[in-house]
Amino acid sequence: MLKGLKNSIYIFLLIAIGCSSSINSEKELLKWLGDPGHGFIKKTKANGFLLSMKYLPAEYLALNEMKKDNKTDMKDFQGYVDKFKNSKTFLLTISHDEETVNVSNYNVANLSEYGQRIRDLSFNIKEVLVLKTNSGKKYNPVLTTMENAYEIANKKSIYMVFSDDQKEILNSEQLDIVFQDTFLDTGISHFVFENEKINNLPNLNF
Repeated sequence: MLKGLKNSIYIFLLIAIGCSSSINSEKELLKWLGDPGHGFIKKTKANGFLLSMKYLPAEYLALNEMKKDNKTDMKDFQGYVDKFKNSKTFLLTISHDEETVNVSNYNVANLSEYGQRIRDLSFNIKEVLVLKTNSGKKYNPVLTTMENAYEIANKKSIYMVFSDDQKEILNSEQLDIVFQDTFLDTGISHFVFENEKINNLPNLNF
């Protein structure tokens, strides 16, 4: 009986410590989001390409938006969070084992094909990205944006935003982001996120 009580107290303390966890700087936040154990990032590899899909919580997006607006008072923070809380934003980053190979030039034979690849990454990629919910409903991104790295790195990063009026995406237990690759020969990749995990960001104390 006493042993069982001690175990219960121990478990309670572990839960209490977990619930009181906090992040004290933006650097800590980035490190926390990049830890696969926290469920905010999923990775897969095929044909020499590493594909990384990261969920960007509303709090992270709010901090970035505040920077752009030169806002430093955290009293404004919740207002910025509210702008993003009704959608889900993800970042797909693609790199290759070989530094000379990237998404822009893979299987590209000439300048015309290169131009088409950039247009595909900038505008048409939303057609090969699908979010599937538990109920089987599918959603294409309402917005995609390719980060401009000016070709200084052999990687490409694409931001994508998913949203729906019925809140199906927000309430689904799982979110399966499907990348149906049409130009890198990596096939079909699934990045499955648990809403219970990605909605459980520690407190931000900075």
